Formats: sequence, C-alpha cells, structure tokens
Amino acid sequence: METMDKNVGGNELVCNHCGNTFDEANSYCPSCRTPTPDQQYRDLDIIKKKFIYFVVGIAIFCAIMILWLPREIN
Repeated sequence: METMDKNVGGNELVCNHCGNTFDEANSYCPSCRTPTPDQQYRDLDIIKKKFIYFVVGIAIFCAIMILWLPREIN
C-alpha cells in the first residue's frame, strides 16, 4: 500500500506513487487513483464488515442445512 506525505506548506498531499500534489480533501490521487491513508482505513473497515456478514451468513446457512436435511443414513 502506498502512502501519502503531507506537504509542509498547506492543505496538500504529495502522492508517493506518482509524485503529484493534490488537495487534502480528495480521497484519491487524481492522477493515479492511489487512495489516501484515511481512505485506505475506511475501505478496510468496509471490507471487514462485509467479511463478518459473510461468515455469519455462512454459519446461519449451515445451521439451517443441518436442521433441514434428513438425518437417517441407510
């Protein structure tokens, strides 16, 4: 993951990937679309939530299948 360096002279960031300077309010570098560190953390939080929902969904599905499928083995 690439990170951004803050420029000393204002509200601008310098992209470590392409070297472009851009406004700190942007979530991504306009030239190469590398996300800022803040945006990376937000994206990571969203991915973690989706993963948790997926795992819970699989667990519920498995529990339903255990209860629904026949238990007798001939």
